[in-house]
Amino acid sequence: MPRLFDMTYVQAVEYLREEYTFDFAAIGIAPEFGEALQWKYASGNTGERFRRIALTPGRGIGGIVLKTGRPMLLTDIDNQLDPRDFSSYPIVFAEDLRSFCALPLSDGIHVVGALLCGFRNVDPSYEQLFNRLIVDTEQGLCGYSVPQGQALNFSDLSGANAHGQAGIDDGELTVNRVQEEERRRLARELHDGLAQELLSVSMTINSVALLHDDAQTASLCAEAHSQIKRVLDEIHNLSVELRPLSLDDLGLQAALRSQAALYHKTFGVNIVVDDDTDAMRFDPYLETHVYRIAQEAMLNACKYSGSDEIRVSVHVAHSTLIVVVRDYGSGFDTLHPVVKGTGMGLSGMRERARIVEGLLQIESDEKGSRITLRAPLNKEGK
Repeated sequence: MPRLFDMTYVQAVEYLREEYTFDFAAIGIAPEFGEALQWKYASGNTGERFRRIALTPGRGIGGIVLKTGRPMLLTDIDNQLDPRDFSSYPIVFAEDLRSFCALPLSDGIHVVGALLCGFRNVDPSYEQLFNRLIVDTEQGLCGYSVPQGQALNFSDLSGANAHGQAGIDDGELTVNRVQEEERRRLARELHDGLAQELLSVSMTINSVALLHDDAQTASLCAEAHSQIKRVLDEIHNLSVELRPLSLDDLGLQAALRSQAALYHKTFGVNIVVDDDTDAMRFDPYLETHVYRIAQEAMLNACKYSGSDEIRVSVHVAHSTLIVVVRDYGSGFDTLHPVVKGTGMGLSGMRERARIVEGLLQIESDEKGSRITLRAPLNKEGK
């Protein structure tokens, strides 16, 4: 085997893909420790979206590898990952991977990159191939060392799966006011509590830098600021996922734009939110359920459609709130959709529409998909 340590990104990715017959292989690097990882070079990619994906430590495959410094190995994604999990995996869905192995790349001090290799189908033999990859890269890759350790495997975290084990009844999907209040409380605590404490720490670090004006102190303070910024970004992302504060403070339209910005950053998809209601406010209970439906529709479009653009429109007509989420991707069979992960996304959307006595229409063909919600404005939340 050639010396992998001395290879360039292009040489290593192309060699590994051919040697192991991977469907897809890529190397991602963070410009500086603590910054977001971006995929630098890929082979076997179906498009160029991977170049726009930026993963902060802890988010996505690259981010998890950066944060833990451990290999990550999944051999059957549909059964091992819940696609509704907060930690999304944009490269997996952009490239339709079903099995993969990701390895950390270290500069000797910090983990600053990741190697990702995978297949678009499932086969029991892939686990042996992935374990062989881990062994073959022990001596390093592209000038980086490859930290060894027990591979992360999320098979025990799947809960329900595509085959119906531990299935969830539709009625259990009803999200009541108490659950939303808890989401609101946690999001507010993250934003007003933990985030503010970190800002105070950042100010203290500034004071240290002023008191000790030397290069070593300046370098340590800069690294501390970088780490704090990374944590603040993650707190913001978690807060938005739980419940964007803008939903309560500014309304549905602002919350949708906040979520669109987060998904753009995570998946690299351009999401445009059009509102012709002049930021009209609605019943808070209605806003909550409409937001959750649109959030799920945007997430599904980002993950599965392959579309580079998603449009969300909000308008009112004849005492009815109408929200449309439109993508221009591959489409799906609305009568018999392919179930991925828990497969509860569409069911949850229908359940929320029922709660607000709305009508949910799902259309899809080879030109893309359109999710339309029509909810009456004169109905009180249940």
